[in-house]
Amino acid sequence: MKDQAETLRKNQQKQRIAITAEGARMNGVARVISVTSGKGGVGKTTTAVNLAVCLARQGKNVLLLDADLGLANVDVMLGIAPRYTMHDLFEGRRTLSEILISGPEGISIIPAASGVEGICNLDAAKRLLLMQSIEEIAERYDYLLIDTPAGIGSDVLYFTSASAEIVVVINDEPTSLTDAYALIKVLSQNYGERSFSVLINEAQSVTAGQTTFNKLHRVVERFLHVELRNLGSIPDDSGAAEAVRNQRALVEYFPSSPAALAFAALARKLDSDFYSLRIKGGMQFFFKQLLEMSAHGS
Repeated sequence: MKDQAETLRKNQQKQRIAITAEGARMNGVARVISVTSGKGGVGKTTTAVNLAVCLARQGKNVLLLDADLGLANVDVMLGIAPRYTMHDLFEGRRTLSEILISGPEGISIIPAASGVEGICNLDAAKRLLLMQSIEEIAERYDYLLIDTPAGIGSDVLYFTSASAEIVVVINDEPTSLTDAYALIKVLSQNYGERSFSVLINEAQSVTAGQTTFNKLHRVVERFLHVELRNLGSIPDDSGAAEAVRNQRALVEYFPSSPAALAFAALARKLDSDFYSLRIKGGMQFFFKQLLEMSAHGS
């Protein structure tokens, strides 16, 4: 009888969680994740693209924002030639819905444009236009993934500090670790961020990935009062470079490759952890933060 009561209690709890999760999504509280890195060349855009495709395969509606407005990467990586870009939005020629493009597995992409000034160098009216435009379509999506520029520039800080969750992509290169530390330091000391997720890319093994995480964790633990969560590692995979050369998502081009399987596992982990993690908010929080930052920056 005790076992039956416990089983009933757990089932009821799962039902309440499911109802809460659906209610959150219906109210526009989609999950907002910034994928960022201290330096370029560590696989940040590759991570954002493949994670988006994997989440879509799990039945999620995914919106991917290429936030590197001056150096478009997502559409190039996927071999997509957008007819319109955010430049057309800023110039008033097209709405956000009109510039959206469809990617693998039906993901929606907001394409950047080469040669367009960064978001924080735009005037307040244009920043507000972008925020309001995303908000108008946000209720369609379960996830908003933001592929930020690399480094600690104003664009990175603008989007990353407003997101509910921050995924920092690193590899075992010393410069990757030092630049990731610099990014975490700025976000923690200047923007009050206290929690970061870390993904190790191009790991030679699971053990090597853990070692790389430990190196970053030791220095962060010593000098900064933040929490680092190890998301695991993506194995070094020759198929990744070939997929990039052929302008395809790795999980689409080589779905059974080690790295593709790791991306799929990462997507499952992130999605299953969504409602058990204490994150600081969803889509509504994101827009509120962007509005406040726009006001301060104007």
